Amino acid sequence: MKKIIVSCLMLTALPAVADVVTSTIHSVEKVKNNYLVKFENGRVAFVSNQNKMFGVQNLHALKGARVEAKLGSDYSLQSIQSIESAPENVKSLPSFEIVEPPTYEPTVIPSLAEANKIFKRLNPNYKRASECSNRAHVWASEEFKKNNIKSMKVFALFTASYIDRVRFKWWYHVAPMFAVNEDGRIERRVMDYMFNHHPVTVKEWTDQFVFSKRPCLPTTRFSEYDVNPQTEDCYLMDGTMYDWTPTDLSNRELQGRYKTDFSQGEIRAAYSEAF
Repeated sequence: MKKIIVSCLMLTALPAVADVVTSTIHSVEKVKNNYLVKFENGRVAFVSNQNKMFGVQNLHALKGARVEAKLGSDYSLQSIQSIESAPENVKSLPSFEIVEPPTYEPTVIPSLAEANKIFKRLNPNYKRASECSNRAHVWASEEFKKNNIKSMKVFALFTASYIDRVRFKWWYHVAPMFAVNEDGRIERRVMDYMFNHHPVTVKEWTDQFVFSKRPCLPTTRFSEYDVNPQTEDCYLMDGTMYDWTPTDLSNRELQGRYKTDFSQGEIRAAYSEAF
């Protein structure tokens, strides 16, 4: 497959390269003096309006392509090029889908003490440089496979205005979430082993990433986040344990595609990239 190179020019005046992102491009979005390149794995690259090295049309043309992007220490885009498809062991197989919304009933954990036990047995052997979607997918799938416990996923979707204002490196974060019976009340508790030492409330979880401490606005429509990014710092969306990235949330709304099982291709990719 012939490589499509937008730019591989490395100038000595540019900041030192701090990171390499290998992913597909989810979208390219304009905000104030920057363009944001949003990658499917959750990372973000900034491209200044004044930067003549990258053509925005070329970046849009790479949407959906698997790319290798080099970022500066301030997450500015230094170079980007399309690359060959993922190796066979990390390719995603088609997800199981149906047209009508399925009924999904997560397991209710009988107590917070039991939820703490689940948290402590989450797989700790992740790579420090791994992405949240892969960690969350492995944690959710392992708990289901080993203990038949059905969790949810909670997605924090950060708006372009917030990302630009604080120079944030992610446009979303995701973790498993469990329904927990606490003295007769069903409470939501997030299990994010990388950032916490125990189950936390959704607000405690988002406060770690939303520096303003503003609550994230709950929504059931990905388009509400996607088309109106300036009024909030972030949005919250729930997913099932089968949902891997926000693309699954978008597919539910726009195409009526619902996952009803784990894709083994996605599971292999999550293990390969995160563990």
